[in-house]
This record gives sequence, structure tokens and C-alpha cells, in this order.
Amino acid sequence: DLIVDQTIEKVSFCAPDRNFDRAFSYICRDGTTRRWICHCFMAVKDTGERLSHAVGCAFAACLERKQKREKECGVTATFDASRTTFTREGSFRVTTATEQAEREEITRQMPDAK
Repeated sequence: DLIVDQTIEKVSFCAPDRNFDRAFSYICRDGTTRRWICHCFMAVKDTGERLSHAVGCAFAACLERKQKREKECGVTATFDASRTTFTREGSFRVTTATEQAEREEITRQMPDAK
């Protein structure tokens, strides 16, 4: 059964509990309210340390894939501290071979700016 529907990208911190061997928790930003929430769980079969490690590895893998995708796509994000907002430039959408060929053809047909 699904207990929490949480995307791994929103997880900020995950750690096992110092007092309970089977417990672990993580902090994440709620997608709807944008508030930081701490979720605590008691493991049924594994230790909290093992599950915490698994969440940490999943977060690291997602972060690596996201950074690679942003680098390849030319997507950038800027943060405006005065308004506490992010602005994304570019798109993650993958262009098809046909679209890429059309862009190259248009670029070849453009007169030089000299």
C-alpha cells in the first residue's frame, strides 16, 4: 500500500534515527503547499539506516540525471531572492531529427550578419 506519494527530487535530507534502530526520516518540500515537512517511518523488515541509505542513493542518482539533462538541453534556472522565485530558461523537450534538420536548414539559409 502507498503511504506517501513523494517525488525523490523534493527530498532535502534523510537520516536514520539515533534512538530507534528501525526508524528513519526525511525532510521534503510539499508540492502543493511548498512547506517543508518531516516524514518519519518505522521499517518493518530492514533497519532505518539501510532504508535511509537507499533513499540517499536514489536522491543522488536523480540529482545526477537531472544535472546531466540540464547540461545537455541547455536549460538554466535563476533565483530571484527579492521575490523568492526561480525562472527557468530553455526546455527539457527533446527535438526530433526532423526538427533538428529543419533548424539547420534555416540556419544555412540565413544571410551572414556582416
